[in-house]
Amino acid sequence: MQVRIALALCIVLCSALCGHSLTVNYRQRASVLRGLTEGLRVLKIHMTGMFEPIQDALERSECPLLKSVSGRMRAGVSAREAWQAMTKERTKKAAAEVLTESDRAILDRLFEHLGESGREEQDLLLEGTVQALEAQLEKAARSAAEADRLYLKLGILIGLMLALIVV
Repeated sequence: MQVRIALALCIVLCSALCGHSLTVNYRQRASVLRGLTEGLRVLKIHMTGMFEPIQDALERSECPLLKSVSGRMRAGVSAREAWQAMTKERTKKAAAEVLTESDRAILDRLFEHLGESGREEQDLLLEGTVQALEAQLEKAARSAAEADRLYLKLGILIGLMLALIVV
């Protein structure tokens, strides 16, 4: 009987962990959006405040996604072309993979106009992008919290049902 109880507890625990693991994409999206907003703030400082070239400012942004764009710009392409190439070649493990179409649309607009106008226009572009991404981040954080609660509870309930069968 003790073995069955131990097995039932393991089943409940494993089911709860499986439910929790289903929320990985939700949490990753929120994490990527948080990194992007912080990176864009740093980019704004370096690009419009310190007048650094786009590629250098992107490299100093401390955001892996923005650094990837900078790395692709080393081949002599514009920020827009680097972003487009990066989104076409994205893999399952890439940070851009967890972004939704609306997130990508915001970034598409950013990279379409990045570096093509004066300091004030770039300042407005970056500020508008940060605000739009912060709104997306708020939604993503809410979705992640809801999904975490839902899938964790669902995993526990399924585990309890399986545990009842074992016991």
